[in-house]
Amino acid sequence: MTNKKAIIYVLAASAVLSTGCTRRQERSRNADKYDQWLESLTDSVAALQETQKLTEDSLTALYTGVDEMLRKFSYVDNPREVEGYTILSSRRGSYPLTRTGISARIAKSEDFEIIAVLSGGSFTHITLSDGTSTAGSATVPHDQGLNYRSGNLNTVLFSGPEADSIGMFVAKDPSRSITVAYGNRSERLQPSDAQMIAETWTLAKMRKDIRRMELSIPVISKKIDACRRKMEQRKEK
Repeated sequence: MTNKKAIIYVLAASAVLSTGCTRRQERSRNADKYDQWLESLTDSVAALQETQKLTEDSLTALYTGVDEMLRKFSYVDNPREVEGYTILSSRRGSYPLTRTGISARIAKSEDFEIIAVLSGGSFTHITLSDGTSTAGSATVPHDQGLNYRSGNLNTVLFSGPEADSIGMFVAKDPSRSITVAYGNRSERLQPSDAQMIAETWTLAKMRKDIRRMELSIPVISKKIDACRRKMEQRKEK
């Protein structure tokens, strides 16, 4: 074999070896990618299962908590009112208020509601303050529906995110001194009113948390099933 032929042979052999090495490296990289992908799905399933368990455990605790709290509440279905509501039993006799103050209840729709009353004046919104932070309602115009007058009393019903913010604000510490501004008139929130708001908002929030978690469990289960299907499909290829 001449030197020229030998060089060509060596180069060709090197090319074949190089191609073989490249293919082996590619297969190795693909195998590594598959292992990483499989591991990521396995980790995802484990994480989702842990989330599902924590959610179920939280639900069990919430069910117990709500059952205990409901013993302190009554459901009122008064034909003279638009719909029924849940209210703290100890304050049922003093509702609706006949003085300046705030009551709280849970509507049939499960929404938390604030009912504010001002004697000898009128207002369309309220703002609560503890001297450091504040929480305010939306503005409800006089309409003889949600904002109405009867004798010397102006009563306004507040709901929605702003009412929730008031409930949360009071529930942080209902024993602290809180001032309520009914428009441009301010009054101190009575301790009994603060306690009612705090307990009612806590029950309403727990119920909302239950609904949210109950809805999340099937979603988590579907995600787990989807991950497992992908793993099985990949293994079959």
